[in-house]
Parts: sequence; C-alpha cells; structure tokens
Amino acid sequence: MSGRAVFFSDAHLFPVPKPHPGRDRLRVFLRSLRDGEPGDLWIAGDLFDYWFESRGRAPSGHEEVLSALRSLADSGWRIRFLPGNHDWWVGPRFEEASGAAVVRLRTVRLEYGGLKVLLAHGDGLGGGDLGYRLLLRPILRNPLSIALFSLLPPGLAEALAGSVSGTSRRILRRQAEAMPARLARWAAAAIEDGHDVVLTGHTHLAASVPSRGGVHISLGDWLGSFTWAEIGGGRAELRWFDAEQASGRIGTVR
Repeated sequence: MSGRAVFFSDAHLFPVPKPHPGRDRLRVFLRSLRDGEPGDLWIAGDLFDYWFESRGRAPSGHEEVLSALRSLADSGWRIRFLPGNHDWWVGPRFEEASGAAVVRLRTVRLEYGGLKVLLAHGDGLGGGDLGYRLLLRPILRNPLSIALFSLLPPGLAEALAGSVSGTSRRILRRQAEAMPARLARWAAAAIEDGHDVVLTGHTHLAASVPSRGGVHISLGDWLGSFTWAEIGGGRAELRWFDAEQASGRIGTVR
C-alpha cells in the first residue's frame, strides 16, 4: 500500500439526540478529509458506544455520521473498520450506510510508504483486562449470545447493551492516565518483531511512544482528546483536530 493513511478510534458515538462531546467535531474532521487527497481511512473500533444489527434491524440516530462516511467513500477514500468491544456486531447495514468494509480481525498488518504497520483495537492484548477478557469478551463474541440477543425487544436490548458499555468504561477508567504496562509490552514486542509502527485504540489514551527504532501510537478518542494518526511520506504522526477553526486546522501532538 502507498499514499496517505489516516487512523482513529473510540468515538463512542451516542444516538441523536443524546448529547455527545465529539460527534460534531468528528463530522467536521471527516469533511476535511474529503476535501483533501484521498487515501485509506482505518477506524480502529468503538466508533459507536453501542451497535447491534440483526434481521435487517440496526440502531437509529447515527445517520449524519454514517452519511459523512459515505460521502468520504464516494470521494475516493477507502474506509476500513475494525470492530471494537462496543460495536463488534456491525454488519451489512453499517457497510451499506457508511461505505466502509468491516475487517473482523484482531490485528491487521499493513505497509505504507515503506513502513510496516500493525493495527489493532487493543482489547485484551498482552494480558490484563481480566474483567473484559474473562467475562465480557467471550459473551459478546459468542454466536449463541448473538443469536439470543437478536431475539430481545429493541428497548430491552439497548438497555442491556448500555449496562455492558458502562461496565467496560469502568474497567478502562483506571487505565486512562498512562499506557497500560501489558499493552506497552505487547507493542514493544511487535516492534522488535519488525514493525515500524504499532497503532492501538481501546485505552482512550492519546500517546506516541518511541520504542527501539519504532513507535507505538495510542490513538486516543473523540470524547476528550479528539486525536488521530496519519502515515505518509515515511512518517507516522499523532495529531489533534480543532474544529473551531473554519479550515478544520490540524496540529501535531507532541
């Protein structure tokens, strides 16, 4: 792969009209990409705080963001989506509305401009996250659980999903201020294995950590940090987006 590649994760979008601190900023960001050179956009999970679709049914209240993604895809961008722990159940309805292709893999190996890249949402990597790995993850990704969940009335399903989302946020809260040691070790091992750039989400931490000739970029979120990464010209940078500027000004996180 060559050219421009953009990555972000963990927007945790709530359905309209529920307020969200980053929804409008994310839409402006997507429009700014559409106005520039097309490339690859990778969404590394948890775009939605909750998404489940079954038998042609999908959540409502996300139409504006889905339309922005579709417009971006129609302009020539290639959009790929790695489901996270909050939106693992995305499917055809999401792909049709957004123009994105779902890549249901735990890690993805890429190459841009000569840089070897490893991308992951990050949940459960390197050990730790015991509450999620041992309890929530097996339930969320079990085909029987998915089949049973699809039988619930929509209101009950959304209430149950909200309780699971709350549990996940409580698990992550203690990790928000620093890179989890288990994830840092996993990323360092991946760099030692020959990757130049490791990109992860899930922790909501925005950080760029050099490691023995490579870099681990933790993508942050669109709840408070409003950060994303770009790879191009042999460089990988973590950046923040300021939607208050009419031009959608972009600044580099240092």
